[in-house]
Amino acid sequence: MNNRREKRPGSLSFGLMFRPGHFPLPHMLACLKVAEDVGFDHVWFGDSHLIWHEVGPYLTAAALSTTRMRVGPLVANPVTRHPTVVASALATLAQLFEGRAVLGIGRGDSAVRTLGLPPMKVAEFRDALRLIRTLCRGEEAVVNGTPVRLAWLTRSVPVLLAAYGPRVLELAGAEADGLILQLASPGVVEWAVGHARRGASAAGRNLDGFEVVAAAPTYVTGDRERALSRVRGFPATVSNHVKDLLRHYQPGELPAELVEGMERVAGYDYLRHGQPDAPHTQAVTDDMAERLTLIGTAGQVREKIQRLAAAGVTHVCLYLGIVEGEFHFSTLETYGREIIPHVR
Repeated sequence: MNNRREKRPGSLSFGLMFRPGHFPLPHMLACLKVAEDVGFDHVWFGDSHLIWHEVGPYLTAAALSTTRMRVGPLVANPVTRHPTVVASALATLAQLFEGRAVLGIGRGDSAVRTLGLPPMKVAEFRDALRLIRTLCRGEEAVVNGTPVRLAWLTRSVPVLLAAYGPRVLELAGAEADGLILQLASPGVVEWAVGHARRGASAAGRNLDGFEVVAAAPTYVTGDRERALSRVRGFPATVSNHVKDLLRHYQPGELPAELVEGMERVAGYDYLRHGQPDAPHTQAVTDDMAERLTLIGTAGQVREKIQRLAAAGVTHVCLYLGIVEGEFHFSTLETYGREIIPHVR
């Protein structure tokens, strides 16, 4: 019997994110079948070609293995790939799979830092974003004085911008189709959405249809210590972005829930990016791990998701753990049974 649940228009959507290569492809595809059946709407794949597998084949495999889920990278960047290549890859996916592609784009983190490069400067990134979004709408752009266009594209691709700092948050509101926040703190979300609205207002734009993604690890259990041990790598990852922000902003200009404790995280090893037992996680406190992730009983997770939605989130993306592969199935089924139906 098919127990697939359809998302109602305007309701909160759910997705999951995999790191390509951390689990065998058959396991990931089996997870996708369960996820689609219980009500998930998106599948995202991390895009960091040196520490994980190349993302393109995974996007295609996921699109082939699902019937309605949107598929995309979380997140691509215009440093390691030319903006026109990023746009063409996702436009091709949309064209082949009934418009089910979505692009998450950012200035670059692990994919560029492992090459010894910094994230793209904001002004340059604004130009790259405009070029990508123009091409993803099937419109003509100019590159080096040459008109370019994906003339074959008939299905547009939404472009969502990953951000942490005020300038890029405002750029998302002014220029993008949505915002990706890699955290699950209602207070930080409310602050970030406020900046996106400020950017939209300055651009003379309303945010009708604007997507706000909260992406974070989840662990549904009554064993708090076990849950904390499984998500401790995530705040360490966030700390890299916070430290970048603190080069340009005073701590008081940023939410305390985003900043507190981040300066103590040192020696980050990108080859162990996001891993819960990496040495750089030793400075991560229980409070840091809990406030940025979705852990606890189903009721506790459900309550936090409701607060995220009230703060402006339209899509919740779950990072499935890089260990305990069999636990993925029970997590997805728990969401489908005890969380998703109650928060839509």
